[in-house]
Amino acid sequence: MADHSEQDFVAIFAPIPNGKVMAALCQLNGFKGRVLETSAGTVAVLVNTREGAAAKAGQVVSVYAKDMTVMVLDRREGQLAIDLYQTGQHLKSLPPGLALADAPGVIVSLASGAQTMDDLAETHPDKVFPAQGGKWKAFWTLQKLGREGRKELAKRQAAQG
Repeated sequence: MADHSEQDFVAIFAPIPNGKVMAALCQLNGFKGRVLETSAGTVAVLVNTREGAAAKAGQVVSVYAKDMTVMVLDRREGQLAIDLYQTGQHLKSLPPGLALADAPGVIVSLASGAQTMDDLAETHPDKVFPAQGGKWKAFWTLQKLGREGRKELAKRQAAQG
């Protein structure tokens, strides 16, 4: 496996459990990349690694994530910076070791450059989703997934009560 730690890398880690939702959310807001669904949430690795891209993505995704904290990972010249966002606002910066202490191993592998999304797409093809395409498609995908989620919730509530 090649070392990718010197390559620029921008990712958003959010406690959104559905990779298709995160992919559509990124797509709707013009953030192209790929999304990996993990046991602790989703991570979107963005194509745009320019300065400021990570902060913009963190602000936007955290607005949609409601009361959840979104972690933004930004690696430049081998140095990883991690920032937390909530409801569109930067909360604080954290040392990478502290921020990633309880993260799934795959997040640590991506952040360190030990693995790429290409590597993960080969081993977990059912957990990687593209965040590319038009905004209208993303909008309708989010609408569809929202309806499906509400139906599933209603079924669970009916079974319990």
